[in-house]
Amino acid sequence: MNDWISVVVVFLLLWWWFFLMALPIGVRVVEEPEEGHAPSAPKRPHLWKKALGATIVALLATTLINYIIAADLFSFRDAIENW
Repeated sequence: MNDWISVVVVFLLLWWWFFLMALPIGVRVVEEPEEGHAPSAPKRPHLWKKALGATIVALLATTLINYIIAADLFSFRDAIENW
């Protein structure tokens, strides 16, 4: 995966995937919400922590995927041809 566009696309897809998986972690709702606020709105969503965690995990996963493709440990072309 020497093409930088492919690396960026894989990273962005993984980042969103990990970020969306992290959103419900540690969410607490306000016991008595103010008028006009949704009762299910989180008290402190900690979005920066979740974005940072998603970035770190996505970087590691992108590096692993890049290594697997560069080392030719798995090839989709071979898998399709042998199917």
